[in-house]
Amino acid sequence: MSSASHRPVVYLVKQLQSGLRAALDEAVAPTGLSTPEMAVLRTLQGSPGLSNAGLARAAFVKPQSMTPLLKSLEAKGLVLRMPDPAGGRALAAELTPLGRERLLAAAKAVMMVEARMLTPLAPDDRRRFAAMLEACLTALRPESRS
Repeated sequence: MSSASHRPVVYLVKQLQSGLRAALDEAVAPTGLSTPEMAVLRTLQGSPGLSNAGLARAAFVKPQSMTPLLKSLEAKGLVLRMPDPAGGRALAAELTPLGRERLLAAAKAVMMVEARMLTPLAPDDRRRFAAMLEACLTALRPESRS
C-alpha cells in the first residue's frame, strides 16, 4: 500500500492545487502575465465589463486586489477601461487586441500544463476525474448544504 493512500484527500487536493499553481505561474511567465492576470483576461474575454467583484471571484483574488491588477493590465495595453455607460465611478474593462493575443499564448501554455498533469491517466479516467471534481465542487457550494 502506498503512502499516498494514508493521506487525506483534502491534503492531496491542496497539494495538487499548489503544484498546479506553480506549474501555471511558470508556464505563463513567458507571456508576461501572472496566473491571476491570465484569469482576469480569460474572464473578460467571455464577460466584458464584468464588475471588479465578479472578476475577483473568477481570478481567485481578493476584491481589493482587483483594482491594482486591472491597472497593471491597462498599463501593459492588454485591457481598456472606460466609464460604465450606466454611470457611477465603475470602469468597465474589455480586452484590447494585444490582450487577446497574450491570452491566446497563455491559453496554449495552460493546455500544455493540463496535458502534462493528466498524462498518467487514460482518456476514460480523465473524463471520470473531471466528473468527480465537478461533483465535489457542487457538493461544497453553499446552496448544496440546505
